[in-house]
Amino acid sequence: MNLTAMIEELRQQVSGDLHTDDYALGLYATDASIYQIKPLAVVAVKDETDVLAAIKIAQKYGVTLLPRGGGTSLAGQTVGHSLILDFSRYMNQVIEFNESERWVRVQPGLVRDELNAFLSPYKLHFAPDPATSSRANIGGMIGNNSSGTKSILYGKTVDHVLESRFILADGTLLHLKNHSPESWDQVASQNDREGEIYRKFRELIHQNRTEIEARFPKVMRRVGGYNLDEFIHTDQWNLAKLVTGSEGTLGVMLEAKINLEPLPRFESVCVVHYHTVLDAIYSVETMLKYQPAAVEILDDVVVQLSRENLETSRHSHFIQGNPAAILIVEFYGETPEEVETRPLQMIEELKSKGMGYAHPLFTDEKNHDDVWVIRKKGLGLMLGIKGKAKPLPFIEDAGIPIPHLPEYIDRVLKLCADLDTKVSMYAHASVGVIHVRPILDLREETDIKKLTQIAERTFNLVMEYGGSWSGEHGDGLVRSPFNEKFFGPIVYQLLKDVKALFDPENRMNPGKIVDAPPMDQNLRYGKSYHSAPPTTHFHYRQENGFEAAVDMCTGVGECRKVLSGTMCPSFIATRNEEHSTRGRANALRLAMSGQLDEEGLTSPRLREVLDLCLSCKGCKSECPSNVDMARLKSDVSQLYYDKHGLSFRDKLIRNTTKAAKQLSGSMAPVVNRVQKTKIFRVAMEKMAGFDRRRVLPEYAAETFEKWYRKQAHVSSPDKPKVVLFADTFLNHHEPEVGIAAFRLLQDCGYEVIPAFAGCCQRPKISHGFLREAKTEGEKTLRNLNTYIQEHIPVVVVEPSCASALTDDLPELLEDIGLGESIKSGVKMIDIFLAEEKAAGRLDVSLELIAETNLLHGHCHQKALFGTKAMKQLVSGNGKSISEIPSGCCGMAGSFGYEKEHYDLSRKIGERKLFPAIKTAEAQTGIIACGFSCRHQIEHFTEKKARHWVEMVRVKK
Repeated sequence: MNLTAMIEELRQQVSGDLHTDDYALGLYATDASIYQIKPLAVVAVKDETDVLAAIKIAQKYGVTLLPRGGGTSLAGQTVGHSLILDFSRYMNQVIEFNESERWVRVQPGLVRDELNAFLSPYKLHFAPDPATSSRANIGGMIGNNSSGTKSILYGKTVDHVLESRFILADGTLLHLKNHSPESWDQVASQNDREGEIYRKFRELIHQNRTEIEARFPKVMRRVGGYNLDEFIHTDQWNLAKLVTGSEGTLGVMLEAKINLEPLPRFESVCVVHYHTVLDAIYSVETMLKYQPAAVEILDDVVVQLSRENLETSRHSHFIQGNPAAILIVEFYGETPEEVETRPLQMIEELKSKGMGYAHPLFTDEKNHDDVWVIRKKGLGLMLGIKGKAKPLPFIEDAGIPIPHLPEYIDRVLKLCADLDTKVSMYAHASVGVIHVRPILDLREETDIKKLTQIAERTFNLVMEYGGSWSGEHGDGLVRSPFNEKFFGPIVYQLLKDVKALFDPENRMNPGKIVDAPPMDQNLRYGKSYHSAPPTTHFHYRQENGFEAAVDMCTGVGECRKVLSGTMCPSFIATRNEEHSTRGRANALRLAMSGQLDEEGLTSPRLREVLDLCLSCKGCKSECPSNVDMARLKSDVSQLYYDKHGLSFRDKLIRNTTKAAKQLSGSMAPVVNRVQKTKIFRVAMEKMAGFDRRRVLPEYAAETFEKWYRKQAHVSSPDKPKVVLFADTFLNHHEPEVGIAAFRLLQDCGYEVIPAFAGCCQRPKISHGFLREAKTEGEKTLRNLNTYIQEHIPVVVVEPSCASALTDDLPELLEDIGLGESIKSGVKMIDIFLAEEKAAGRLDVSLELIAETNLLHGHCHQKALFGTKAMKQLVSGNGKSISEIPSGCCGMAGSFGYEKEHYDLSRKIGERKLFPAIKTAEAQTGIIACGFSCRHQIEHFTEKKARHWVEMVRVKK
């Protein structure tokens, strides 16, 4: 193989993105499994022409092919030493939709939840719903034969695939669809590759029908091998059913026609709490009598992690006490009465049998959604367990007949205990697929040995109970080695014959389903894995160090979602794996372990990978493992500066606070006029790379501090005191925000004490000047702590300052006590007022000034503090406030000013934020608490946004 020549041909003939450097290839070397294999090259294909060209070139050079979507495989299907075709970036469109016949034709890279968002107005949906539905590609779901939580009602993906356009490794294009015996005969009579496949496949099925019937498991959740059992009880044959679940080993799907189901009209969910896991599992048979749409189990590990996770803790209120397990039981119905009657009947029987200690039933949308947020995040939460040992997917996919499920789980738990191995579990109790995950560290040879021991013993139990070894996650690298023993020699040879029929040269994703390597090869972490974690400035106390913080990313790909949330703004805009949190974490891990270039964590290429991280902190809350990429980036940036030095722009950003102090006041009018001139903006673009289309923030002619000094102040012993942190933005740039906050607090009955305590160090922290941020930030925190020690609360109006004070600086300091004091004593102003209101210490009501208002939450605000308090404080006063589901505004401090980021900054904002504001009526109030957000909004929409404190008042 001449790899150089192949890459050159790809570069010339493919219009999509070609990736060949070690960093890019490293990001595609893993998925959500325990494996890592570096690909030869990656093509993000733009269209079918690209796919055909790549296949032709791969055939010319004898290279194997691996079609890939979101890369969320838990079994290692999407890693290989192959040419990877990434469909997720471009080939992600709806091609044709037929509402009356309830089907849709799609490209393979379309995300399941994005498809369902398109279908929602028509009250239809693509029913299979894996936990990764927010980023699972339809092509990947078909390749894996995915199912999900509602499979008891809707079955698996194979039950919904109608047709497929499919191309083989030799370039043969097939249109796979349903055939009667007569039409099958017609195709089989063709004297071409397609005819040969139809003739020989029919022979294989007819010759082995009895053995297929005997060897395929009789449980509904079975996805192992190829779906040969789809062809033995019907004369209507459809090869689209065969390639479903084939894991890319037979060919490449170009498009699919899939069946749609009506959306349920009404839903309810019951959450049954148990003192033991086995008690929960014994309840399942009783529940199934009442025809639930889903029965899902979460154990105490996931429950506890849901209470600790920043995002899910806001949704876990429905959990009562400390259950060893909960069962989430969902019901669908045509009437509200139906989704209440059946669960109430179920609850009554459960109580009569002593099953469960709490049985809350929720019929409202808010609580229903809260319950499913916890379930959807279950896998990621489980993987967020601290330490090197993680709950690993290798025996988790067994599908067991329900009557045997309790005994099977009991025996699996005991065999793991015999090997001194803890486990965690979650998932589909309704269909006998409970994902049991032993907690192991595969850096240790003893744990690698346990991996194989537990797998072999569990496999024997599955065979004993007549279950399936692959229930929904597929064979991949982890379960394919067991297929010969599972199916027996005759059916296993039949699987090999089918593989050879479609792919005689073994060029489609080899090593999966048949002819697989041992399950303990190609491990992401093996006994030879070594890393060299750096000395960092952040302590990473909760994660147990920098390396552990990086390793918290397990590849589940939550950062690849695009419909909701903040994480990850650059990925949402580019759909490039390199710009996802997962991609960055993988790059950090590979660099730290010496698997990339010689410069490791100080590599300029790594800096490129981290460059488009906007430090929004969305990942800190929305990632189930709470990977804080903003913090990791800051530490790596400091390492980079230490080796490579600072640019002129770096120095300007580092000194923004100092400049604000010097240029505000009497110099401000002149400075502001100069900054607006074209000559200044062109000069700044040439010297510092700040885009000439931007005007730098104005400085205040009268600072907030100067305004305050001019006021008359009388101490009031009878009034409660509150400290207002005078951050750099409100003091030197927008004193009107500080004045509004001051007056709002006064009108609420507080004596307000401004604290000119120093800078929060947000610019330095976000850009990696951590050594200086630590020194200066400690002074600021000690100044604020003098008030806290006097039991005077400190409130902050700028979200990025609040996050710096309460989240970042405490992790930089050696003084843990000081950090904890600041965390407890410093609050966002809206949260402070909401807590005062709830405690009965605030007896006034707040109202919005404008009749209708749109709210854009700052990224740090949404990630760490939430926007709920702002909305609650002004609710019920006849004026409306609606939050724009906007994610990040795209500015992110200096990011949006930088010339190379200007267009991306605009693209991020244009996704939802700018259109919502541009179409709002002129009198609508635009609320944005972030200093950068307000400037971004004004720059691109020409509408003035104001801080929440400027838009509310005490109701008279």
